[in-house]
Amino acid sequence: MENSTLFLIQSPYYNTDKIWIELAQMAHVNDTIVVMGDGLLLLTKKIVDLYPNLYCLSNDQSLLRDEIKSEVKIIEYVEFADLALQFKRCISLK
Repeated sequence: MENSTLFLIQSPYYNTDKIWIELAQMAHVNDTIVVMGDGLLLLTKKIVDLYPNLYCLSNDQSLLRDEIKSEVKIIEYVEFADLALQFKRCISLK
């Protein structure tokens, strides 16, 4: 994972569309993306298909659409901390 980037999506609902556009300009297919809170409300099948390394925290999984729940990896806070420690680069989009 040294060559990939960890992206944290922590955007309020009204700004989420803009964040997904910014992400598309920066992220590569092999990057890892953790989506938190309102960012999950606008997560689409197209985004899930484009970025296979998508995660969300277990506390937020109820915000996922049914058709993509099985394609997003659900993690606990401890797993999130372990995941974050694997990366040299982390970008937070808010």
